[in-house]
Amino acid sequence: MSLVKLSTISASLKPTLDVVWGDEMKGKLAWEACGFKVTSTKDAYIDDQEYAGTGIMPVKQEGAMMAVDSVQQGYSKRYTMNTFALRLVCSEEAVADKKYDKAIDGTGAIARSAKWTQEYINAGIFINAFSSTFVGADGVALCSASHKLPKGGTYSNTLATPMSLSETAVEQMRTNMRKLPSSNGLLRGYMLKKLVVPTDLWFRANRILKSEQQNDTANNAVNVLKGMGIEIAENPYFTSTTNWWAVSDADNGLRHVWRQKPTFRDHNTEDNLTITYSGYQRFSSGWTDPRGVYGSSI
Repeated sequence: MSLVKLSTISASLKPTLDVVWGDEMKGKLAWEACGFKVTSTKDAYIDDQEYAGTGIMPVKQEGAMMAVDSVQQGYSKRYTMNTFALRLVCSEEAVADKKYDKAIDGTGAIARSAKWTQEYINAGIFINAFSSTFVGADGVALCSASHKLPKGGTYSNTLATPMSLSETAVEQMRTNMRKLPSSNGLLRGYMLKKLVVPTDLWFRANRILKSEQQNDTANNAVNVLKGMGIEIAENPYFTSTTNWWAVSDADNGLRHVWRQKPTFRDHNTEDNLTITYSGYQRFSSGWTDPRGVYGSSI
């Protein structure tokens, strides 16, 4: 067992330090701005089930029977509530002799670990969005050109020719999203609501969406994207500096389901005179409807 003891915090045993500093997390978590639908449950797992409904009504001749259509069950997505937990064990001597509270901020340290866990887990959904190793209910990656429709056929939520982030690329992605089919194969027309980008593309994204005229061109033309209300979400946890995504208005795209939000405890152990700070959380993250995200991998 790794134990925090006097030798671990030796610099904090005398009141001679000017600043005691270390891990910090401030502000809103990055993943919370990336388009996740956040809900909670009291169960060990939940299931999302797709159904493809009826299609276009054909012409009915006078006196003839109406045509018959059906409802087709599609893909089922299960969210299993994973438990994430960590503890910090300190000797009674280290806690008693420290001269700076920040030297051993047990609950604070575990709380930050809980937040970082959320950040890395949810960033991983985007990081692995193009990987065939990380698949959804239909057996393909989040961003794929071969998503299957329950009644036959496929659709794509990635650019046929990958494009770096630009005004042209955003326009193309928005156009493609408007032409996406619903589960029954009929045009649904999803709206682009948000760009999700790594930190390296944040400035470019802002220039593209917020310039008064078209970005990086001498044309004195209005920037149509500026008036569309598209938000920008920056995530510094992304490992690629070039991949980027758009989030649509699909009802059940990215999902983060809480079973237990972060909970913290501390207790003394008399056998060896230690204090244990612990924390745990239970949640599951992923995606139900791939149409919730449209990506470009460069």
